[in-house]
Amino acid sequence: MAATPVADEGDERNPRQGTRQLGRHAYEERMPDSVARLLAEEDDGNSLTGVMPKLAQLLEHRKDLDVAYVCTDAAVQVYKLKDEGAHFCGYRNMQMLCLALGRPQNESLRIQQRDVDLRQKLLVPQLQVLVEKAWDAGINAHSREQTGGIIGTRKHVGTSEAEAVLLSLGIECTGSVFRGKAAYLQVLDAVESYFSASPTLIPEAKVHKTSRSPIFFQRPRHSMTIVGIERLRDGSRKLLVFDPAWRPPGAMRGETVVGRGWKARLVLREYEKGERYLTKWKGFEILSVD
Repeated sequence: MAATPVADEGDERNPRQGTRQLGRHAYEERMPDSVARLLAEEDDGNSLTGVMPKLAQLLEHRKDLDVAYVCTDAAVQVYKLKDEGAHFCGYRNMQMLCLALGRPQNESLRIQQRDVDLRQKLLVPQLQVLVEKAWDAGINAHSREQTGGIIGTRKHVGTSEAEAVLLSLGIECTGSVFRGKAAYLQVLDAVESYFSASPTLIPEAKVHKTSRSPIFFQRPRHSMTIVGIERLRDGSRKLLVFDPAWRPPGAMRGETVVGRGWKARLVLREYEKGERYLTKWKGFEILSVD
């Protein structure tokens, strides 16, 4: 698995990454106490449940939709805290992956037996410890040399660290790297294949509510969580994502969401990343739960 971000390869002669890969705090030894305290005292105020059924409802009323696939209803939308800065998106996406695996809709013996309780949101400091413990166990240990260690810092993390956490918890997952001009098409193909292979599909459905977990999605300098994909009647496709850099629209916080009209279209647009957006980059990574 390549280091993050995907557009930047490390120098074999000097594997230590810098600000281009790890952000402006690449050489930080300790984050400010105010930020550390904010992360340590985090509660569920920046988490929103029940988003997936509402997204499915919005999709059902989209007139130009051919077919859509969405992940498990267990998915939780997590977003950054007001004063944390733009440094922890990778951790927010790890939180979303783990919460989706630990919630009741995804109950299984293999999840319930873990030492880490995935039913509770793992805080950033906890995730940093899990990453470094995974390195200690030899899982993606190259990242330690590349980052210089991450505990207590604001260094950016991505796919390699997310994979390390899942594998250390015994959760089987698959990472894929896409590069070149056609990378955006390869990502769309891989995501559609992943969700459309769910065993819970209803053949005649327009919107398929699958049992699949969300996907960790890395593009250069940012990561998100993929929760579905749309294919429109004109053949174009759009990813559905939870972007931790943005708060959910207010319409998603009520018990119901307006399913039709321009207001519904504006809400859905906040979750979409289409081909025009994706063609801005020539490299991506995804990490999916097997």
